[in-house]
Amino acid sequence: MTDVLENQKASRERLEAPGEYAGYKVLDPEGHKIGCVLELFVNLHDEPEYVRVKLGLFGLRTVMIPVEIVTVDETRRALVLR
Repeated sequence: MTDVLENQKASRERLEAPGEYAGYKVLDPEGHKIGCVLELFVNLHDEPEYVRVKLGLFGLRTVMIPVEIVTVDETRRALVLR
């Protein structure tokens, strides 16, 4: 349980400004692009909670990904799944 809480805290520290990540690529752990960030959802305390991601070539599907399972790669302007 402690690891989950530490991951949540670390993810919140990495995803600070909700609008800042719109347009970032979303990569799988191997570095392959799986989608593009549409928006970041925050909870009642203004802490990042979910990332809405557009999937596929035409972006017809979207998914919500918990921030606990992503890290930010500023160099590649990407969120990387763990």
